[in-house]
Amino acid sequence: MTGINISAFFAGASTAFYLIFACLILRKSPRTRFQTVLGWMMAIWAAFSLKDIIITFPVLYKPHMLNYIALIDGWSAVSYVVFIFEATMPGWTSRKKVLLLLLPFLFFTLAYVFYPIPQIISAYYIFLWCFAWTVVGIGYFKARHYIRYIRENYSNIENIDLSWLRYVFFFAIVSQLSWLATSILANVFTDTIYYISTMGLWLLVLHFSYNYQPIAISNEKVPATEEEESTTAFPFAHRLEEVMEQEALYLNKDLTLTDLAVAIGTNRTYLSRYLSQVQQQTFYDYINRLRLNKKSIPLMKDHPEYTLEFVASESGFKSISTFRRAFIKLTGLNPSNYFQK
Repeated sequence: MTGINISAFFAGASTAFYLIFACLILRKSPRTRFQTVLGWMMAIWAAFSLKDIIITFPVLYKPHMLNYIALIDGWSAVSYVVFIFEATMPGWTSRKKVLLLLLPFLFFTLAYVFYPIPQIISAYYIFLWCFAWTVVGIGYFKARHYIRYIRENYSNIENIDLSWLRYVFFFAIVSQLSWLATSILANVFTDTIYYISTMGLWLLVLHFSYNYQPIAISNEKVPATEEEESTTAFPFAHRLEEVMEQEALYLNKDLTLTDLAVAIGTNRTYLSRYLSQVQQQTFYDYINRLRLNKKSIPLMKDHPEYTLEFVASESGFKSISTFRRAFIKLTGLNPSNYFQK
């Protein structure tokens, strides 16, 4: 098999990969807005890969044509922006915003059409390098802000957590470096690395985000009363412990910070400040600690015959994986080994 044929094979495999997932996602009903955006992104990537099959024809596989392909491929960088912003700010994506993001890519493409000189391609690569690192930087801080928000407001983050995004960032960097190598060197080896890395990247994204349901972040803060502003004491602290002991609200799998604030007669801003300043933990960690200390560990001690899945469910956890992570974080041990220490 010649180098051109190998490149065509991977381009075809890549096209089929994206097209299959685009159909699976867009035919899903009902589906969330995020899933719709993800499905259309797969369709767009399928079109990008299909274009690569055409370019593998010997008559078209020329350096000048490859420059045009590199210019068009660069447009795919916008998909990373859309993905990150839609994941951290649901509802962000709109035609106007996407078109604005595409303007600099259109500028470089048209510039090369009218002035096909190597300097434009070099400038384009520099722009893409800066663009990619800007996206990674903004995405990193957006993700941190989002993760902090959900952990301060929700006890169940099963389908809204975004901690996995750090793996996506890593694979995205690898993918873009492989694309850069492919654009500069243009040989079968770099083509293969590029196709494998991009498919690996989006497979990772699909694995983690297929059921992802992003939460819109509310920046609205409930104003504190004069008493709350003028003191570092938290008079509701005793009431909080009392409610947790008597009503066991931590067993509510979908308990939120707002729910708890209403139950103890305060507002969520004041309660959040108490948890961070006094308890020195997020709402999510605070609730999980109560679930483990007041329910899970006693239940495991008194009933060793119970399965971990049953203990997790009875303790207010929605999944065994969340239970295990919380348990290890609190005790440093796997729950199955806890009473063997």
